[in-house]
Amino acid sequence: MAGRTFAAVLVGIIAQNSPASAFSFPPSLQRTSCLYSSRAVKENDTHQDQQHHHQQQQQHSHLLLWEKTLEAAPDSYVNPAIELAIRPPEEGGTGIVAVDDVKKDTIVLCLPLEQVGMIDAASILDSAPEGEDAVFDMLNEMWNKEDSSKTNAKKEEKEGNQEGKRLAVLAGVIAHLQLTRYKDKTAWTANEVKEGHALEESRRLGLFLDAMPLLPQVPSPDNCRLQHPFPTHFLYWDDEEIEKLLQGTMAQTKAREVRAGIGLVVREWSAAFLKEHSLGMKQSQILNAIFSAFTAVLSRSFGDEAGRDLDGAGRMLVPLVDMLNHDSEDPNVSWQWHVGEGDEEKIKAGRGDIAVTTLKDVKKGEELCKCYGWRPSWDIASSYGFVPRLNKERWECSVLPLFPDVLDLAPDVIATPSQISKYETSLDLLLESNYGVLVKAVLAAVDAASEIEARQKSDSDSDSENASENQTDRPAQLDQLEVVSLFRPPPALTVNDFPFARRQPCVVVGTKIGASDQITSSNQQYHREAIKKVLPAYRAAASAIAQLRLKYNNGDSSSSIQASQMAMAAASLDGTDWDEAAIKLMRLGINDRIQTINSDGKAASAWLAQSTTTNRLDQINLQHRQFRADMSADIREAELNVLHTLDNELNTLAGEDKKR
Repeated sequence: MAGRTFAAVLVGIIAQNSPASAFSFPPSLQRTSCLYSSRAVKENDTHQDQQHHHQQQQQHSHLLLWEKTLEAAPDSYVNPAIELAIRPPEEGGTGIVAVDDVKKDTIVLCLPLEQVGMIDAASILDSAPEGEDAVFDMLNEMWNKEDSSKTNAKKEEKEGNQEGKRLAVLAGVIAHLQLTRYKDKTAWTANEVKEGHALEESRRLGLFLDAMPLLPQVPSPDNCRLQHPFPTHFLYWDDEEIEKLLQGTMAQTKAREVRAGIGLVVREWSAAFLKEHSLGMKQSQILNAIFSAFTAVLSRSFGDEAGRDLDGAGRMLVPLVDMLNHDSEDPNVSWQWHVGEGDEEKIKAGRGDIAVTTLKDVKKGEELCKCYGWRPSWDIASSYGFVPRLNKERWECSVLPLFPDVLDLAPDVIATPSQISKYETSLDLLLESNYGVLVKAVLAAVDAASEIEARQKSDSDSDSENASENQTDRPAQLDQLEVVSLFRPPPALTVNDFPFARRQPCVVVGTKIGASDQITSSNQQYHREAIKKVLPAYRAAASAIAQLRLKYNNGDSSSSIQASQMAMAAASLDGTDWDEAAIKLMRLGINDRIQTINSDGKAASAWLAQSTTTNRLDQINLQHRQFRADMSADIREAELNVLHTLDNELNTLAGEDKKR
């Protein structure tokens, strides 16, 4: 599958060696106040509030980190036209802004990694003495462990597992250092803090650890609201919020993946962390530190294209650069790793300079924003705890069911009550035992059709010219078919026999959407590309459905679905026009998703209204629940925009066909 996120691959890291079990997140997790920026209402600013905010600015951990890091890095460069902005969360939080006009292609920030105190797992673990520290020993073993994936697993899957492992190890290192620093700064006696590598590293990286706005363990005069801006991260939702507010969205699947994966990791780590930190620390504090570290790594670490550990394929956190906020529509800066010509060893050793450069002219007062990388809203939410605002237009995704919930095997026959009760004329396609083989066959058919198409293109000289003319800024992830699982309740037909939640197989479809008042945007090319990309999958699915119905009519229950026929259908090579059946199936999926999102959205609103009046939540937790509900609504709105856009385009295509 394409587009796997780090949060998703965590599920398989520890599961390879640990039996699966339910993991419950304790309700006692500390939560501090914040505002979900996309919908929050600004507070009144009295003169006294402004004075207090000015005092907070002078003491803010981010400002202290900015100043001290630059002092400790004599080779660093900060363009005088930029400065750090400390703002309340409802106004965007910490960011970097221009205090003067800046021209395009101007370097505004350049940091030598060796001087600024970046955090990467490999360099810290490599210098940890063996046998001194149970946590470092455990993380070192995990870091060096060979991937136990199946030998026939796809290269992409193996790379994803390695990537997820490195993310988890970096989170473990940060959690260990944060807990060590907390004990170092609050210990009543020296006996509570063990001398060693962890203590030395926590002191060396102390300012950076203190500035991570994730349930910090160090007492601070800052307002607590400024210290923890991620109450919307899925790690801090309770189980009922995940179930009720995210019902019917891919975000629910992602939230379960994140929580299940990290839950397995926490269980694997518990013995080592308790051994090092149980003296003077509550288990809830240790758990909070691990969750906080995972949130930091998910939302702030740099990817493999730039952030390399000693072996050239890791993750890292870099102070100051990570204060750049996200803009997926119109970023005005980017960053690049600079090393001398032919000095690749510096990259492998995590050295060199990170330079931030403007992509266009930046006016005075504008914030410097980079794009964290394109991902659908539900993926952004799973890592960063927010959904980007839609200002003009951006690439966005929806998921479409590949098959109907229940397939009518004899649509032209009126079934008897006996046949209905025995499911003789229907097939429950929310049961994996029924849909599993069909999904594998669809994927194989699409792969075969892609190979046929590639061979046909290579035989034509003109096709390559046409391809270059039709290039777009379409994200590369959308060029590969991705089948995902959407949690759904059981269909009414089989709910009494199988009353448990199901996984509905869906394809990911993406296009460029406009703001809500621009749903029928002029990006017709993108919409048609989106339909074209998933059409082979629906041709193959339509072929499978036709075969299932033919088998039923012939009384044949023993023969299997012919994958070769599905491949021919996917490639439109069997002489049958499968497009009509495929588009009909796609329309059913679009209508199903629109209905599901709307009905589940109403149910979420009703639950929110009821829970806020009946639950005994304090004001802060009530506020957090509202933020989570707002983010859920944003996720639904983004997907609905895609669905309506594609539905309109299918109507346009149908109208064009009639005119021919």
